[in-house]
Amino acid sequence: MGAVAIAGVAGGGIAGERLPIFDTHVHYSQGAWDAFSPRKALDALEAAGVERALVSSSPDHGTIKLHRAAPDRIVPILRPYRGEVRSSNWIDDPKLIDYLEARLKLGVHKGIGEFHLFDLPGSTATPQVRQMAKLAAARSLFLHIHSGPGPVEAMFRIEPKSKILWAHAGFTTPPAEVGALVERYRNLWVEMSFRAHSIMPGERIDPAWRDLFLSHPDRFMVGTDTYVSDRWAVYIGLVDEHRAWLEQLPREVAEKIAYRNAERLFGK
Repeated sequence: MGAVAIAGVAGGGIAGERLPIFDTHVHYSQGAWDAFSPRKALDALEAAGVERALVSSSPDHGTIKLHRAAPDRIVPILRPYRGEVRSSNWIDDPKLIDYLEARLKLGVHKGIGEFHLFDLPGSTATPQVRQMAKLAAARSLFLHIHSGPGPVEAMFRIEPKSKILWAHAGFTTPPAEVGALVERYRNLWVEMSFRAHSIMPGERIDPAWRDLFLSHPDRFMVGTDTYVSDRWAVYIGLVDEHRAWLEQLPREVAEKIAYRNAERLFGK
């Protein structure tokens, strides 16, 4: 992945150049289709210097449309949500495994998610969730999980061979707790969508986050989470929020988090 040169923009300590980005949390769901055609969505990625994106959608047809328009830029993952199957009830969906297996026959998806596992007793205990974990492990697919720390650990107990991409670094989970999980589970990676302001609450990166990134530079990635169409309208700004804190890390570490880690996991 080559750097995207933009005059007057500094990225990662190199003047006149901005870091390329592999965005690991993009949705192209039905609510965005009217306002953002595949071409317009791809133009937004291009304008933001996002050279690859991990994309899911509700339903999956949006992801496939975007992938077919730019197969070298879009990495599909399969979200279980569609129709009346949503974040609140997908774990009990009797057709879940049949749906996943049918869509996976397309042969393009690199994972399952993003899906929500709420910190409630039993959220990971349904037969559907357990079967999904086994299915993903058997096919070496990533699980993109929106949850607190508890469900992440529960999924590793269900299937120790799971490969998990943890959305939003747990959303409110502090860096020390994120770091403890990263150290405990070698197949856990973390994307930082919605965390830019906690990483850099002012003009300087928070020391605890900086220390965590320096200690585990191979385990973190960035994301934007375009879960509503309004976020597509401000997409460049969402990406640049991450560049702001990445610029305060050593160049080698910044490049890993910006795109190299995701390239290693999902391909160039």
